[in-house]
Amino acid sequence: MLTQTARADIVIIVNPDSPLAELNQQNVSDLYLGRTRAIHGAERFLILDQPRDSDLRSRFFAQLNGMSLRSVNAYWARLQFSGDSQPPIPLSDSKSVVETVRHNRLAIGYIDAAAVTNDVRPILTLRK
Repeated sequence: MLTQTARADIVIIVNPDSPLAELNQQNVSDLYLGRTRAIHGAERFLILDQPRDSDLRSRFFAQLNGMSLRSVNAYWARLQFSGDSQPPIPLSDSKSVVETVRHNRLAIGYIDAAAVTNDVRPILTLRK
């Protein structure tokens, strides 16, 4: 049972040298909805996403702020159409997110808890 719970957890990760010491759920929501690109006076972050229609992305937004993928995709379509903001950068999978975060001190991403490695620093866990 612990394994199922751990598998449902989603971990927000940063580079070990990231200027971020902590993030709360509202900070992460603001980053992923384009409301901000910097937190606590830090530099602008490279916001990484999972594939557009992935189960992990669906669970992430549901656990983060209760939004469905349909709502998130519509939200970003409106923002992009108006030219106000660009969505997070989608990568192919959690391994790609870990690699990108590992090589960029200003990158932030989310992955399934089982994909966390010593190359990144977990900064927040969304528990199911």
